[in-house]
Amino acid sequence: MTAYPTVSAPTAVRRAGAARWVITAGVSLIALAGVYTAAVLTPAGQEVEDSILASVDGNTLLQSGVALDAISPVAVLLVLAVTMGVALLRRRPGAAVQAGVLIVGATVTAQLLKQFVPRPDLTGELYGNSFPSGHTTIAVAGLLAIMTAFGRHLRPLLFVVGTAFAAVVAEQTVAYGWHRVSDIVGSCAVVLFWLGVVRWGASRWSRPTTTVDQVGPRSHAVTSAIVGLAVVVCLATSGAVWGIGIGSDMSLTGSSGYGVLDGARLAAAGVVLVTAWIAWKLDRRA
Repeated sequence: MTAYPTVSAPTAVRRAGAARWVITAGVSLIALAGVYTAAVLTPAGQEVEDSILASVDGNTLLQSGVALDAISPVAVLLVLAVTMGVALLRRRPGAAVQAGVLIVGATVTAQLLKQFVPRPDLTGELYGNSFPSGHTTIAVAGLLAIMTAFGRHLRPLLFVVGTAFAAVVAEQTVAYGWHRVSDIVGSCAVVLFWLGVVRWGASRWSRPTTTVDQVGPRSHAVTSAIVGLAVVVCLATSGAVWGIGIGSDMSLTGSSGYGVLDGARLAAAGVVLVTAWIAWKLDRRA
């Protein structure tokens, strides 16, 4: 009788986890390339988003740019130090490495793309290169680093607060005319790519731990519901405001054209909320 090698349950789980994160990284790259192609490399994409930028009047949803002001090199170093420090204090060096690589990798990638990925002038009214948003990249990467470093009791609360902050950062970048919605999508794709990379590495090389660091089913469900509800409200409101803002001739610069800008701002926040919800559902463990 021939004996066939068997795969242990823990090994099978680790392999499934590794495959999941490879798929996450791959889909993120496809999304990054897709939004860049559609919004940056086509005249129609540039016209739509630049029409929205043209309606910027300095007004913001929260009447404040404090979230944007909070994003700085010092803030990045502080978040990096806190997340890695907390993970090390919890005796989880692997989580510290993941948090550090996630923040640094996503931030550097976004800055390289901003420098070397061109925005060709296809419409004669080029508003400058801004793909992707560095501020949003930092905010979302910091959020997912916090999700990585902190323990299961604090993680749901910090995740909800961090998600709200990152969504406001994205909204304000559009409100002030710094970025387009496609820039926000690109930022989120970059961060999800790096999340896939670090989680894949952890699934391959991290040592099994004897302590449980998984958020409880009830806490996980409540957190998912809160962020999911925010996604629905934000995107539904964005669609409604967008519909009101489009003129009767289906132009983006009609008499109610400012509603289009408001819709874009809410859409930018919604993209971050969706990204956070996806990461939370994919990543039951930090």
